[in-house]
Amino acid sequence: IFEAPCSSVSSESIQDTDQEMQIVEELHAARVGKSVDLPGELMNMEIDLEDDVHSSSGIPSNNTSDRKLLIVIDTNILMNHLKFVRILKTTEVPGFDKLVLIIPWVVMQELDRMKEGKLLKHAQHKAIPAVHFINESLRNQDRKLWGQSIQLASQKHYGLSDENNDDRVLKCCLQHQELFPCSFVILCTDDRNLRNKGLISGVKSLSKEELSAELLHLSLNTDVCHQPCIPKQQLKAETTPLKESYKEESINSGLAILLESIVSDLEKSLGTGLSSILETEMKIAFGNLWMEILYLKPPWTLLHLLQCFKKHWLAVFGLVMEKNLLLTIESLYKNLCKANKAVDFTTVKFLLQDSRSLLHAFSTRSNYDGILPQTFAQVNKLLQTFAEVKTKLEPNSSENTVTKKQEGTSLMKSHNQEITVFSSSHLPHPSRHQEIWSILENVWITIYQNSTNVFQRLGSNSALTTSNIASFEEAFIYLQKLMAAVRDILEGIQRILAPNSNYQDVETLYNFLIKYEVNKNVKFTAQELYDCVSQTEYREKLTIGCHQLVEMEYTMQQCNASVYMEAKNRGWCEDVLNYRI
Repeated sequence: IFEAPCSSVSSESIQDTDQEMQIVEELHAARVGKSVDLPGELMNMEIDLEDDVHSSSGIPSNNTSDRKLLIVIDTNILMNHLKFVRILKTTEVPGFDKLVLIIPWVVMQELDRMKEGKLLKHAQHKAIPAVHFINESLRNQDRKLWGQSIQLASQKHYGLSDENNDDRVLKCCLQHQELFPCSFVILCTDDRNLRNKGLISGVKSLSKEELSAELLHLSLNTDVCHQPCIPKQQLKAETTPLKESYKEESINSGLAILLESIVSDLEKSLGTGLSSILETEMKIAFGNLWMEILYLKPPWTLLHLLQCFKKHWLAVFGLVMEKNLLLTIESLYKNLCKANKAVDFTTVKFLLQDSRSLLHAFSTRSNYDGILPQTFAQVNKLLQTFAEVKTKLEPNSSENTVTKKQEGTSLMKSHNQEITVFSSSHLPHPSRHQEIWSILENVWITIYQNSTNVFQRLGSNSALTTSNIASFEEAFIYLQKLMAAVRDILEGIQRILAPNSNYQDVETLYNFLIKYEVNKNVKFTAQELYDCVSQTEYREKLTIGCHQLVEMEYTMQQCNASVYMEAKNRGWCEDVLNYRI
């Protein structure tokens, strides 16, 4: 959920990550304060569990010898990461017969109180879908989700206090460790104190991020004898080799977990950027009345923000942006709706590409108090993660060519982001090629940063910008420099990418780098540059970069045409050649 970033909306406005932590902290405080106690009659129940205890808790009695991965889900995980939990329920984990989610009785009680608005009322909208998810799974007798029964919840166990809801969750973990000695129990909670209690009590306890990372690692490394989160004594003495089909299922599960994580991070970062754009542009259009006119009031989800952009397009955004940008917003909305139901590689790819295009388009207008460059850098980092892990998941896939084209998006980085380049095991000198490629990336970053400053200063709403270019004249002169630089770089890249190109064709680009001392920090020869761009991986990246530079050149030419007459009237055009590089 995103609140508008300005204090005019709320002095307590928080971003999505902050609200997630707020839920964790407030729920912990409520537990400590005993404001979420269970009914007294439950606490005082004395029940002798017979042999059919497993049936009463929804657990098949004949499955205790199976090796299952039992993940106990805390309330804050269901509230903040329900999409992750849904994917987790369908995940196949190497070395285990089954993965099962366990919902403690106290968690269902807490969700019920929040659903009714009796606890953490501001988070009621998150509790309702979590309750529906649990109800749907239990009603359909989904064997991958078990609910702790009232009988188990009321049983005395290890002297744990029934007055503390943290202890009730921990008791659920210890009970299932005892009931299923051949299985492995993990507690998933973002409550650091509860994780500490679990670790002290011998229960593996992980946050959502930690669990996601470990499951992904397991999917990528399917040797069951080297599982990072499961002690060796928990494994069977004899293990049979995993079948290829099972490995494939595990890889698909790992990919689903990764994609969910990418979409979740994208919703946070893009939501932050779009909320800033929405508030700024609505204020420009409607002044103090903007909140009354706004289609959907904050707090916003990313879907809400995209709905607002579509609703106010004609009256606000369509007046200052290209019309075809609406198609990008509609594509984002459609693919985000699809990702909320089920994530897949193609959908996430389109989400990341559209997000980058949208942010780049708005960057020509303003940096929106510095928020847009940060968001842009975060989206590019997600693009890099997406391409890198996809390559690892399918190292021999015929889709690798398509995937590596997406890696080229790492060209577009914010100027304040650390440069990282994907490694490739088949390269003869990967570290050296990465060093050389980082130089080319820095060229793009410099052009992007400087062109953004120029566009902002020359734009009709230059009052919005924090550009460090002092005057219109300085911006116009710098635009000429940038256009000349892009022209030279494009010529060099196009010679390299031409059919049947050879060593001599790299000299134009190399001479450009030498002339402007671009490679003064990393020294390399023309031959080394040629060896680098001759590799399939970097050649495909260079192709993507070439397309991006062509688009940038076109934008620069449009900007130049729009201000040329004013520059000519002021007499700058006669002298501009003196400033060209």
